[in-house]
Amino acid sequence: MARGQHRFYHIRLLAERRMRAETYARNAPQNAKEKARRDRRMQALAARQLAAGVPLSPAVQSWVSRRAGKPFRKLSAEEVARAIG
Repeated sequence: MARGQHRFYHIRLLAERRMRAETYARNAPQNAKEKARRDRRMQALAARQLAAGVPLSPAVQSWVSRRAGKPFRKLSAEEVARAIG
């Protein structure tokens, strides 16, 4: 690349960085609401599955492991109960 072209590449990178920040600021409140809604739904589903005595579904296992910060197969029953709340 010629020296002048680097300048345009840098300008484009700065513009993309600014657009990403604007998009994040615009979408963050909506994403927070969606996460809260998903947490309520998964918590209710996990409680139903535990009460029925059936194994947790893969979606619930993934959600529990994200909340606990460990792989699901390494979680104890107490940690699962604590993650579900």
